[in-house]
Amino acid sequence: MFLKQTIAILISFVFVASTAVASPATTSTTSTFTFLNKNDRAPFAGTLFSIEATAKLLAEKETAEQECKLKIKYETDKLQAKCARDFDLISSELQIEKKKYNIIVAAQDEEIERLQKIALGSNDYDLFWFGGGVLLGVVTSVAIFFAAAEIVKK
Repeated sequence: MFLKQTIAILISFVFVASTAVASPATTSTTSTFTFLNKNDRAPFAGTLFSIEATAKLLAEKETAEQECKLKIKYETDKLQAKCARDFDLISSELQIEKKKYNIIVAAQDEEIERLQKIALGSNDYDLFWFGGGVLLGVVTSVAIFFAAAEIVKK
C-alpha cells in the first residue's frame, strides 16, 4: 500500500513536470491518474508507464538536477579561483610597487643627506677670500700708483 502511494505521488509529479514543458497543443487542462492491474481497462485515454519507466524518468530528472548543481558549483568554484588568483596577483604587484617606492625614497634621502653634508660640512673660507681680495687690490693700487709716479718723473 505504501509503495503504491509513493508511486502515485511520483507519477503525479511526473505528470505535472511533463505538462509544464509540453507544447500548448498537447497540454490537457485536467490531469488524472490511476493504477491499473494487469488486464484492467483504462478509464481514460493516455499514456501508461510501467513502474520501471516511471522510476527511470524520476531518476533521469534527479540526475539532471544533480548535473545542473554540479555544473553551477564547478563554474562558481572556477570563478572564485580566478578571483582569488587575480587578487593575489594584484596584491603582489602592490607589494612590488611599495618596495620600489621605498627604494627610490631611500636613495633620494641618501642623496639629500650627502648634499647637506657637502653644503654644511665645507669650511667657510669666505672671510679669507674677501680679505685676500682686499689685500691684493690695495697692493695692486699702490703698485700702479708708484709705477705711474715713476713714469711721470722721467
